[in-house]
Amino acid sequence: MMNKRTLLLSLPVALLTALPAAAQDEGLYPEPSSPDASFLRVIAPDADSVSIDGTRLETSDAGLTPYVEVAPGDVDLTVGDEERSVEVGASTHYTILSSVKDEPMIKDDITESPAQADLLLYNLSDMKTFDLYATEAKTAALSDVAPGTEGAVGLKAPLTLTFELRQDGETLSSLDPLELRRGTATTVIVGADGALTATDSTYAN
Repeated sequence: MMNKRTLLLSLPVALLTALPAAAQDEGLYPEPSSPDASFLRVIAPDADSVSIDGTRLETSDAGLTPYVEVAPGDVDLTVGDEERSVEVGASTHYTILSSVKDEPMIKDDITESPAQADLLLYNLSDMKTFDLYATEAKTAALSDVAPGTEGAVGLKAPLTLTFELRQDGETLSSLDPLELRRGTATTVIVGADGALTATDSTYAN
């Protein structure tokens, strides 16, 4: 059986957007300041403020912060009024889900490929079965991402796709068409109420 990653990398050429190649280079993943540096961010829908390793960050409407470069080891976090410390490894992207108490830190499955776009989905709801359905491709990009976890797929880019959250064939919520660019990542969040939000993954200066 063909997995979802391979299937979506084989989308018809007609689905590719006609963006100039030069435009794709603007969002390439940043080079870390040291070879073993990692990147860490937080999804905290209910927090007014987040601080990562002393860097205070604004969140998106869905509670997502930019990635912050951190050194391997213990990293201090402040999410609202709560302080905690997490241990990070080397050369890895991480996302902290503030609503998950037992194992809040996720290793993000990012390819960092200059020829692909990464699509990352985080399930903050209680739903155990659903499809993130790409309507143009008539297939599920990601399926059955467990509550409090992440699903990821690398897509041939540039590409524009419209995604719907479907359960048992019923559309629960949808997104406006997403422009997926080479060398970048797009983050999709399934909220506690099942609503979808999406944003480009960004990095703090």
